[in-house]
Amino acid sequence: MSVSTMRSGEKLSPAEKTEPPKQGAISSDMLRGVRVALDARLGRAQLAVEEMMALKQGSVVPLQTGLADNVELYLNDVLIARGEVVAVDGKYGIRIVEIASAP
Repeated sequence: MSVSTMRSGEKLSPAEKTEPPKQGAISSDMLRGVRVALDARLGRAQLAVEEMMALKQGSVVPLQTGLADNVELYLNDVLIARGEVVAVDGKYGIRIVEIASAP
């Protein structure tokens, strides 16, 4: 029965009643298929504008991160994990070595 066909004062039968969702009761099924941005950040570098303008093909930008340091994974700009770079079928991948603690 739709709302438009209900008469004033008419009540829903128990089968037609729906419970309002409880706070914090979102199931993981509701989130399947939701797209988010996951970024792997290898490191940082600080450059003066003139250094940046002088970059050309073949230039090397040294990062503050060492070779043995972990890559940081950000989900929508929030740090969620750290990992190490691995090769997966000829492409790069990240092996998770640490899950970030909640803020």
